[in-house]
Amino acid sequence: MSIPFTQYLRPDGRRRDDSIDRPVEVEEQAKRLIAGGVRFEAEVLRTGEVSLEAVLKDESLALEVVRNGPGVPEAVDRLVRAAAERFGVRE
Repeated sequence: MSIPFTQYLRPDGRRRDDSIDRPVEVEEQAKRLIAGGVRFEAEVLRTGEVSLEAVLKDESLALEVVRNGPGVPEAVDRLVRAAAERFGVRE
């Protein structure tokens, strides 16, 4: 399983489904979060950074903003772990 993200595209916020492959333990945490109603969103900002967010209803559980590039996968891991901690999901 990949972790599904809704990516918001510039300039008009158009949505595109995307996903990222991460280690099994991170994907399993994400799967439990998704089953609980959490969604993952991504947006490339004008600064060249990427905003990654875990959202439950209209509440942000976790947010990562990183330079677009090789650091994004590790930011996804941190995002999922932070959201899991806040949501009460254990590894």
